Amino acid sequence: MAGAFGRPLTPPDLPANQREWETMLRASSGHLAALQLRWALREQRLFSACPADVAEYLDAIYTLNLDRNLQCEDQLADFIRLLNSIDVRPVLLKGAAALVGGLYPTSGERMISDLDILIPAHRLPDIIDKLAGAGYKPRATEGREIPSPVGFRGDHHYPPVVSADWPSRVELHISPVHLEFAALLPSEEVYREATAMKWRGGECFLPSPTHFVAHNIIHAFLFNTKSGLEPVSLRQLFEFALASRVYAERIDWKNIRNRFESHGHGKALRQYLALANTLLDFHVPEQIDISAGQRPNIQPYLIHLDLDNRSALWTINFLRQVKSRLRSLWQRRGKIIQELSTPGVYKRFVRSILGSPEG
Repeated sequence: MAGAFGRPLTPPDLPANQREWETMLRASSGHLAALQLRWALREQRLFSACPADVAEYLDAIYTLNLDRNLQCEDQLADFIRLLNSIDVRPVLLKGAAALVGGLYPTSGERMISDLDILIPAHRLPDIIDKLAGAGYKPRATEGREIPSPVGFRGDHHYPPVVSADWPSRVELHISPVHLEFAALLPSEEVYREATAMKWRGGECFLPSPTHFVAHNIIHAFLFNTKSGLEPVSLRQLFEFALASRVYAERIDWKNIRNRFESHGHGKALRQYLALANTLLDFHVPEQIDISAGQRPNIQPYLIHLDLDNRSALWTINFLRQVKSRLRSLWQRRGKIIQELSTPGVYKRFVRSILGSPEG
């Protein structure tokens, strides 16, 4: 994947046989990063050296993803116009911001699972009412009730809204990050420093480059990896490195350093940058020091990435799910008895341990 950023690759760097190709494709697909692999091979002019079935597979993924993302862009444009009709201009987050902001060469290079949008919390009731008239309905996880949008503060986003007319679910965020990290990236600050733009007949905001990068670190590393015990997401790490290159001097690295250090996350910030440097040749900004002593601190994350032992992975996943479920229950501790008496909570836990999707 580092070949997409210019790291020289030669034919000997490619998998030597079918088994190695299958291993690499399985790993990249597991990280939703097969498109970055394709990008790197094409950038290094090695795509023609791939076995024919591998090239066809990667091209097929790109074509299918491009088609879906173009539909998602149509959906997003329609969604923004719906919000504009009630005088709401949202801030686009994560994949939505990357697509609309043109971070990738085309829409086909970035896989997205949903559309994340930041809205003013006090407008949530009006927004839900407007979306209901347009065919959108909130979808709650099995065993949970749809909360009232009035005064909603129970999570960083409302239950996803879905429409039979569109391909993607939409998450309406009242905070760009999970509530435990809300002070690290406050909604008011994101709105205040966002860039207003007109796009396909609607008006919205894009996060500042500094906030886009900070959001990536908080969501991908602090929450998913360090809090959730998940392996480092290569797709998110790639997007971090890409945004750092594209936005370049527009990123205030001193602000990011001070932000994370003041909230006790300076070590995590340096670890994430060290991972990007090691895996993707990310050029660490001079404002942030990742000394040689930092290298041993990232070894557990590198080992987890390479882990192929099913028993070890199952154990890690079990611990991750226990930790995640307990944290979720604690955040809703006012309803903990009701939660524990609901069969759905146990079904979701078992499915998550077995690696089954929740829907």
